[in-house]
Amino acid sequence: MNCTVIQRRLLSAELPEQPPGDIKGHLAQCPSCRAWQRRLVQLERLVRQLPVPPSTAKEQFLQRIVGPNRPAAEQPAIADPAIVWRSTLAPGPKERGKRKLSLAFSLAASLLVFALAWWSWPHKPVSLPDPLRIEQAKLEQRLNTSLRLDTPKDRVMRLAELAEEVHGEALALVDHSERLEQWARFYSRVVGEHLIEQARQLPPEDRPIVLKEIAERLTKLESEASRFAAQLTRAPRSAAAFQQIALVSQRGERDLRALTNG
Repeated sequence: MNCTVIQRRLLSAELPEQPPGDIKGHLAQCPSCRAWQRRLVQLERLVRQLPVPPSTAKEQFLQRIVGPNRPAAEQPAIADPAIVWRSTLAPGPKERGKRKLSLAFSLAASLLVFALAWWSWPHKPVSLPDPLRIEQAKLEQRLNTSLRLDTPKDRVMRLAELAEEVHGEALALVDHSERLEQWARFYSRVVGEHLIEQARQLPPEDRPIVLKEIAERLTKLESEASRFAAQLTRAPRSAAAFQQIALVSQRGERDLRALTNG
């Protein structure tokens, strides 16, 4: 299955955070679809948290229909208490059927009036929080958390994972050049600044094992970013953002291998 099919199945899934096994296999290999899944899950959680705004549309709509000068309803005549007592004590089948029918018509009419009022009355649009900004704030928090870990090895490993996640988010933003540029700058900070700085603090005996694997992962990220940059001939800003990611990955891979060999 390609990415389009996977993303459509995630959209139609009842629980996008718990996809079927065949979709999980694709997500494990595709950073772009993993980023899609994260944003979809975040959006569904935000929608459930939105408050329902109070509305007086029904009352205002009814007031517009009946007008401000509605005549007072005539007071019903007082019924004979004996008749009322007998009728409420044991209503017959025909009477019970009439009551049920009357109640059903009343409920249906109320729902219809409310639906028409809600549809016709102007509503103030509810602005949703930007899922991308929320996700970026979480990544910033993860960056700060990664830099506070105890050992250089732990910090390097966490920063490498964060770089892959940011790269995956960037792949899902091909058609949003401005946001893509933001992710490219964040990727440059993670890899070009913090990852290399923490790698230099690794003890020499840990470098061959830790840095070699991360350098290979950066090579794959550089290759994928370069491929996207070459394909986006009609979107120069997006192509430049991917070129930046590819260049940072290439420099990071080179610096890590130099630390390994040194």
